[in-house]
Amino acid sequence: MDDTKINADSYLKTGSNELRILEYRAAGISFGINILKVSKIVSHITQLIQVPESHPSIQGVFKDMNRLVPIIDLATVLGEYKEKGKHDKVIVTEFFGLLTGFHVDRIDWIHHFKWEDVIDAKHVFSGIDQKYVLGIVKPTEDHMVLLLDYETILLDIRPEFKENAKVTCTDNINDMSHKKILVAEDSPAVRAMLVNELQTFGCDVVEATDGLEGWEAYKKESFDLVISDVEMPQMDGLALTMRIRQSERPDTPVIVYSSIGDMGMKARAKYLKADAHITKLNLNKLIISAGKLMNGEKIDFDSADNDIETNSSETATTITLD
Repeated sequence: MDDTKINADSYLKTGSNELRILEYRAAGISFGINILKVSKIVSHITQLIQVPESHPSIQGVFKDMNRLVPIIDLATVLGEYKEKGKHDKVIVTEFFGLLTGFHVDRIDWIHHFKWEDVIDAKHVFSGIDQKYVLGIVKPTEDHMVLLLDYETILLDIRPEFKENAKVTCTDNINDMSHKKILVAEDSPAVRAMLVNELQTFGCDVVEATDGLEGWEAYKKESFDLVISDVEMPQMDGLALTMRIRQSERPDTPVIVYSSIGDMGMKARAKYLKADAHITKLNLNKLIISAGKLMNGEKIDFDSADNDIETNSSETATTITLD
């Protein structure tokens, strides 16, 4: 038994473009998840409450401290049934300010990579109909670990997230017509939601599917605003923010739009001089903040995302590897 404590300040603080991947197995396949999205690993669930008429992949909910956490059978989501029934661990994650557990077979190891080491899945699976694999990393030459689009998985399983994310508060939004915005986001589902909302307000949107593509677009033309995810192949959003601040146009407003809503991620974004950190699917806050920034208003970084309640306020995650 090896207890590994991961300190959130040990990387990503200065836009180092690093990530640490927790490798696990489900249905006999090796997958990975950024440890910043892992709240805890649970080995034994004493009571699982069934939820009638829920999605087939939702096994039920369990109580963790004072919160109910839904558990998703990842093998069912992916349509993989090999070795099914051998589940041993639950990876409790935090996306969109909400806890979700993924039931998996086992936890294998933690790997340290650079984002440029991540192979973009769209180049590998070109022409193959698959929607959940975003990237691939290779801890060794003959071993591949698949990085999933957990955000799209959750949006497919819980479509109410999409409905709840629509902009409803239009009275406080400044005129954004004809403003040019660069959106760097690797999740197709989240990118489509964001682009559609911005275009509704008359914005001219340039899309980038990763941070490096976003940086190349930024070098070619001026933008009124950059909205960037954090986790992206080739270059993450924090490294992109750092490059923008060191560029010939360092005053371009930047909003970090991340599914990781913990205090550590917000501190990193603030350290790199982003103008705001907004937790994903909080589109009201995002659109209001975007309108203010593009019209020359300053916003209070610490209050821009303060209505998001998260469970990841600690700066370290303890992961036990068997």
